[in-house]
Amino acid sequence: MLIIKALTKMLEDWGDDGDDFYIYYHIDIGPEEIHGASDLFSFELISPKRLQRMTHEGDIIIGRGCIITGDFNGKKLEETLNRIVSKCSHNDITKANYNLSRYFRWKMDE
Repeated sequence: MLIIKALTKMLEDWGDDGDDFYIYYHIDIGPEEIHGASDLFSFELISPKRLQRMTHEGDIIIGRGCIITGDFNGKKLEETLNRIVSKCSHNDITKANYNLSRYFRWKMDE
C-alpha cells in the first residue's frame, strides 16, 4: 500500500486577501512497508481568485498538478491527498506511479 511519506511546502504566495493564494508542494509517496523508498511528485494548491488573476495576466494553466480550492484547509488537503494516493495504489509500483501522475507532476516525467 502506498502512503504519503512527506509533504513539503516549497513556495507560498499569499495575496492581499485570505482567498488569494498559490502554494507549491512536493509530495513524497512510497510503499508503506519499505522505509525511505518514495517517488517525488509535485502540485500547486491554488485559489480561484489567484487562478483568475493569473489567467487575466495571460498565463495558461494546465490542470495536471493543480488542486483548486476556495479555502485553505490543511486537514482537508491531507484528507484529499490520502484519498488520491489510496485510489492510485497498485501492486505494481510502475502502474501506481502512472496512476499518481494523472493527478500530480511526477519527477520522472520531467
